[in-house]
Amino acid sequence: MLVSRRAALLGLTLAPLSTPALAQRRLARRGNDSRRSSVAPAQTWSFGPDPLQAYDVYADLGTGPILMFVHGGGWSRGERAMVSELPAYAQRHGLTLASTSYRLAPAVSARESAMDVAAAVADLKRRLPGRPLCLLGHSAGAHLAALVGIDPDYLGAVGLRPSDLAGVILLDGAGYDATAPRGDGRIDQWLGQTYDQAFGDQAAALSPTLRVRPGVAYPPFLIFHVARRQDSTVQSRGLAEALTRAGGRAEVVAAPDDSHMTINRGFGVAGDPEGERAARFISG
Repeated sequence: MLVSRRAALLGLTLAPLSTPALAQRRLARRGNDSRRSSVAPAQTWSFGPDPLQAYDVYADLGTGPILMFVHGGGWSRGERAMVSELPAYAQRHGLTLASTSYRLAPAVSARESAMDVAAAVADLKRRLPGRPLCLLGHSAGAHLAALVGIDPDYLGAVGLRPSDLAGVILLDGAGYDATAPRGDGRIDQWLGQTYDQAFGDQAAALSPTLRVRPGVAYPPFLIFHVARRQDSTVQSRGLAEALTRAGGRAEVVAAPDDSHMTINRGFGVAGDPEGERAARFISG
């Protein structure tokens, strides 16, 4: 059986499941093929003139923490509507959910994308003041959330600091260190082209792991990665080690039963281990 390059990249498995119970859980967490939620946002707020400089806010519970989601898509695609089960997750845990879009490559680099995420954070904190805000990012969105939570330049440009975030939650990110050596396989070549388009000649400057500095007050990080995905494993551990050496707090958690897609789509499902662990992280 031939496995497509996309399936290999996303870590999908074609092996049979070991038990009926495990099969049922994976199917429930995988859901349907759409990452759009059936729940409509309560409102959309803009933070710039570009149509992508906007974020959706779902039912505002008024008192609890805010969870701002940053979608993935290789820095060049994706949309803020791709929130899967997050609206129900937020309601279940007393959170206010926001989901932001950002300008995309190749029109801009990851630097401008991260600037948009920081601007969205600042705008939301201004509109809903006094409430803790956590960033949640998947894939390329995890990279952008990490960059905003680590490099003071981004939040500093909008009058904030990394420590103004209550926490950062990352789902199977890539590019935490975009300068790391890559193999010469087809997937590695594809990743290299994706990094080059998003980072250009600024790979080091746009690598969160390389931007960690002693003396900066960082928010706590909760870093999930797909267990069988070697690049995400190495990148996640490297980011956590850099934060810990600088005096920050970071926890790395392997997701043994997920692919790159299902760790995101299943995150909001009731009983999902990653989602429930993140809920305890937010409340703590």
